[in-house]
Amino acid sequence: MKLFKSFAIAFSIYSKIPMPRFDWEEEDMRFHLIFFPCVGMVIGGLEYLLLKGLISQELPLLFLVALAGVIPLLVTGGFHLDGLMDVQDALCSYKPKEEKLAILKDPHVGAFAVISLLVYVLLYGGALSLVLTHGGVAGIALFAFSFPACRALGALVMLKLKKAKTDGMLRRETRDAGTAVMVVLAAELLCFLGVMLWIDPWGTLILLGVLLIFTIYYRWKMYREFGGVTGDTTGYYITCSELVVLMALAAWSMICR
Repeated sequence: MKLFKSFAIAFSIYSKIPMPRFDWEEEDMRFHLIFFPCVGMVIGGLEYLLLKGLISQELPLLFLVALAGVIPLLVTGGFHLDGLMDVQDALCSYKPKEEKLAILKDPHVGAFAVISLLVYVLLYGGALSLVLTHGGVAGIALFAFSFPACRALGALVMLKLKKAKTDGMLRRETRDAGTAVMVVLAAELLCFLGVMLWIDPWGTLILLGVLLIFTIYYRWKMYREFGGVTGDTTGYYITCSELVVLMALAAWSMICR
């Protein structure tokens, strides 16, 4: 029952998929992060089924890209994109650390957030169009598996990196998670990578290398700008890691066409 509650909490927080309602207790939050990659599995599964079924129907490429791009938004409700926009507003303010942390909590949308979102959408759509044009079924499969893989690694990053604040959503989400949660997340990540290696060994190694480089950059940037990570920076990590992996996959699809 505790694991089912953790499952329901994870999908209630990180997705818009309806879940049973009950009173949450602190103990129920302990294992919810191990189900965070499951949200990515739902997104990836829908992406694969949709794109594999429609790619041969000679539909306009822009239509396919739009459909694929809207699936994560429908499943998550734009939960992580909100973090991307908040972080970009804070980073582009060039203010001291304390003021940047205050900007993260500001509910108003700044100009830099809108500009950054537009750049993100253009890069994402362009990269996805290359994958659909040149990547074939293997490219679609790697794209689908990038969603749970990025979330599994993102959850590990949430747990391991220093928190910028002593309160907030991220602190509550990770406070009671122990070693067992990290072990399960690492096992999930290895499973996803194992399947991806079976699909395309060299392509997966390239994607993994790019993802690890971005993770190192993320740690350096967040420590430097905010003194650690927050819930918003985690959303920034998830969205940006998905983008850099997709761009790397687009480049690899072009090389191997």
